[in-house]
Amino acid sequence: MAREPHLQHVWVQLGHMEKEAGEIDLATSAYEEAARLRPDDTEPLLRLGHLAKAWRQPADAAGYFIAALQRDRNTLQAVSELVRLLPDRDDIEPALWTAVLDVLDIEPNDRISNDTGHLPPGAVVLDVTDLLAFFGQRRLPTGIQRVQIEVSLVGLEQMFDPQPVFCVYSSARRGWIRLSREHFDTLCRLAKQSDDVQDPAWTRQLDRMYREIAVARTLRFSPSTVLVNLGTSWADRNYLLDVRMVRARDGVVYVPLVFDLIPLIGPQWFMQSLVRDYRAWFGSLLHSADGFLAISEATRQDLVRVSADWRAPVPPESVPVVRLDGDFRQASADAASLHAHGLEPGSYVLLVSTLEPRKNHRTAFEAWLALADTLGEAHVPRLVCVGGRGWLNEDLHQMLRDSPALRRMVLILHGIPDDTLATLYEHCLFALYPSFYEGWGLPVSEALSYGKVPAISRVSSLPEAGGRFAQYFDPSDPADIATTVRALLHAPTRHSAEAAIHQDYVPRTWRGIAQDVVTKAGSVSSRVQDTLPCLAGAGQWTLALPHQANTTDRPVTDAWQGEALRHGRAWQSPGLSGCRIDGDDAALWFHWAGAQGAMLHIHFVAGRAEATAKVGMDGVDRACRVQPGMPEIVSCPLPNTAKTLWITIVPIIGDVIVEKIEITT
Repeated sequence: MAREPHLQHVWVQLGHMEKEAGEIDLATSAYEEAARLRPDDTEPLLRLGHLAKAWRQPADAAGYFIAALQRDRNTLQAVSELVRLLPDRDDIEPALWTAVLDVLDIEPNDRISNDTGHLPPGAVVLDVTDLLAFFGQRRLPTGIQRVQIEVSLVGLEQMFDPQPVFCVYSSARRGWIRLSREHFDTLCRLAKQSDDVQDPAWTRQLDRMYREIAVARTLRFSPSTVLVNLGTSWADRNYLLDVRMVRARDGVVYVPLVFDLIPLIGPQWFMQSLVRDYRAWFGSLLHSADGFLAISEATRQDLVRVSADWRAPVPPESVPVVRLDGDFRQASADAASLHAHGLEPGSYVLLVSTLEPRKNHRTAFEAWLALADTLGEAHVPRLVCVGGRGWLNEDLHQMLRDSPALRRMVLILHGIPDDTLATLYEHCLFALYPSFYEGWGLPVSEALSYGKVPAISRVSSLPEAGGRFAQYFDPSDPADIATTVRALLHAPTRHSAEAAIHQDYVPRTWRGIAQDVVTKAGSVSSRVQDTLPCLAGAGQWTLALPHQANTTDRPVTDAWQGEALRHGRAWQSPGLSGCRIDGDDAALWFHWAGAQGAMLHIHFVAGRAEATAKVGMDGVDRACRVQPGMPEIVSCPLPNTAKTLWITIVPIIGDVIVEKIEITT
């Protein structure tokens, strides 16, 4: 950098490196320099916005996304993020509101309706936050997004009962925003048609949706509301804190749909930052949800087992299963669309999956090379791999570069729309799915929906998805995969298996799956007290974010476990030095198991100036003064017997930051 500081793209890469290392201040500086060097480029500002949202404050993030839109009004990613960072229009600062109206081209008096945001008691609310975030960057759905879209489209039908409310979470509002049913329905249908994010119909519909979110009122929950998260909630670090608040304050029952726990079970298959974020999310989720919807019996068993390992056991009866054995058939394109990819009907095997290590393309490639050695390359069908570009897959591309034969036998396709994917399924010999681990295995259900035999791994949930209609192999053994493939290349064997599918396999309708989601979520009972963290004996619970990813599966002293102790709107997003408190509504809430002579120690640090705070427990207040660079500890005796504790923390002067909680005995 010292030799050629003018190279803007190098500053961007430096920002990426510092972010992955957890050096957020250095990453911010690098992205800011990149933004200065190229005043027409929005990427550094988008990166800064995401950093600020995840590690700092929503207002800072909103400023970066506004700056990106001032450079390019058509940056959908910035619009998507900005509208969820805005406070309710009655609470927003006038200058920020004016800037928002300008970059979004909203007339000052625009309102979507007279909706006050109030919900009737017992309403069913479906949270699609990450689906809207996905639409801000991409269009064509992958596995999780496809499930959310299909369930949503059924729930949006007039005849569906009960009629759910669709919403997105806003980190700035510390609450949820209702979506327009009409515009959300149109958006979901458009997403399935193409991967063209520049399509005027697509961008126009996104624009309508974003404008409505910007001016909509925040939802007001009523007792017994069932809040179902159809996706995940990793991006907003106060999301689960706010879930805990509406559970305790409004009687909301929170039931997330859990697709898998694979980043905990196989962290080696993911980038370290994803594992870190997943662990943070999961550790807090166990103390924030009343129950869970698991997409398979295998995922249910994983959740029950791992939650016990993490000392927050989930009762099995609180984890109903919603199987994803849906009908994935879509209207297909003309068979001539195969010719555009150099394919003929019946000449290929189809592998649908993102290119990532867990999906195990490498062993499939090795099996194809083994087949070529045995049968001769001319007698081996092409392996057509359809899916996202993924991550950690350089070894796959290196295999292709090193082997001309493999390049001739393997075709990788990205960005395939639903109608072309349907055609690929209809005309393939059979489907291959060599994944090492799954929560369900949607491509297996897809293949069966089209009457095709899936050759799949004998692991995790895949036998549930494939049942007696699939052919099975050991995913770690290329010879076993090759043997299974050879068997299915024998036409009588394949036709016999296809006949069994046509005769006996009946996929569920998406209406049935959506009804399952609503009904089973409604069967979950509130467990607010039961899900409070239980502290027993000595230990430390940090409120600071880790500088480095930690992939060890030892959660007892995990750095994220302190997040679930927080309660109240005054807590801000956790940072590298701890969690700042802004206001008088902040508490630590947990069960204490009881121990003779135990002490609770709250570790404070100050921001740039001196700060003072007051800690209240069992009617006794303790004050402390914190100097910059000089941590301060407030100590309180803990009761000898088991008790639920509510400990208030109120800033008096300055920025008060809680670094960690410690118990000594």
